[in-house]
Amino acid sequence: MIFKDEVRNVDELVAKLIDIDSLKKIKVAVICFIFNKQCQVILNRRGPGARDDVGKLQAVGGSVNKSDADFLSALKREILEETGNNDIKISKFIGAYHDRKIDNETKEIVDWIILGYIGILEHGNLINVEKSRSIDFETFNINDINPEELSLSTYEFIKEIKRMKWKSYL
Repeated sequence: MIFKDEVRNVDELVAKLIDIDSLKKIKVAVICFIFNKQCQVILNRRGPGARDDVGKLQAVGGSVNKSDADFLSALKREILEETGNNDIKISKFIGAYHDRKIDNETKEIVDWIILGYIGILEHGNLINVEKSRSIDFETFNINDINPEELSLSTYEFIKEIKRMKWKSYL
């Protein structure tokens, strides 16, 4: 994690990143590790239309748009776009992770700053709305996930969640 104290908007994020000189093309993503009532985490398996990490498990989320008022608004939009569910309570900021990737579409090197959150599925189910980008949702006990199936960023966030007293946020 590059930092663990929550930032709410681009201005606060820029202030945090000012000392990192190696960043080139920066994009910001927000992701949510959604837990159900049984304290299991729900991840999505990346489909063939995903920009990267095809076949890997990842948290729900995506890019922050210029039209998003702040990071939580972006996260709520992404959750609804990907899951069709508006009944997910965001309970805790986990931290920020830097992930340098080659974009499958543009072939550019992108420095992703990924802001991770814990969320709780309060009602209903998750529906796979983006079938080309996501194969489907899978539910796991957090200690039973095979690390080799996770994207690198998801692996790092899962390690951080395990270090936290994460059940107290559910």
